[in-house]
Amino acid sequence: MRLNPFSCRTSFNALLLGCLATMALLTGCSKFDNSQSTLNGPQVTAKFFDAQFTDAAGKPVDLTTLRGKTLVINFWSTWCPPCVEEMPMFSEAQTAYKDKNVVFVGIAADQADNVKAFLQKNPVNYLIAVGGQPAFELSQQLGNRHDAVPFTVMINAKEGITSRHFGVYTRKDLDSDLAKALK
Repeated sequence: MRLNPFSCRTSFNALLLGCLATMALLTGCSKFDNSQSTLNGPQVTAKFFDAQFTDAAGKPVDLTTLRGKTLVINFWSTWCPPCVEEMPMFSEAQTAYKDKNVVFVGIAADQADNVKAFLQKNPVNYLIAVGGQPAFELSQQLGNRHDAVPFTVMINAKEGITSRHFGVYTRKDLDSDLAKALK
C-alpha cells in the first residue's frame, strides 16, 4: 500500500492548525483587554454592590460599604485547587495594600458548610462571602465568559472595572493590575 504524501501533509497541517488554535485560546484565557469593553462602568459594577450574600456563619454581607475603595473580587470554590493555591497570596497582598484603600473580597461559589469548614483549616485575612449558584451568575455579569473559577475582577474607586483575570493570579500580575486600578 502506498501513502499519498498530499493526504499526509494535509492531515499534518490540519493537526498543526488545530494545535495553534488551541494554544491561542488557552493563552488568551488568563486576561483580556478591558479598554474596548462596554462592560466596565458603574452600570455593571452596580450588580456587585447590589448582590446579597452571607458570610460563612450566615450573617449578611453588606457590599455597599465597599463603595469608593479599590476592590479585588475573587470568585472561587473550596473544590478548586487553583483557587486554593492563590488564596495565601491574596492574604499577603491584602496586608500589603490595606493602607492604599484596597479591599480583597472572596466570593465562594460553594455551600456555606463547605466554606466554613475550609476557612477553619485555611484562614484568610480578607472578606469571604458565600454565594452558591448566584455567585456564578454574578461572575458572568461581571465578565466571566468562561463560567469558571478562579475568576478575579478589579474595580477601581470610581466603580469601573480595570481588569479581569481567569485562572491563578501571580503576584507580579496582581501588582501590575493593582497599579493600574489605583491610578
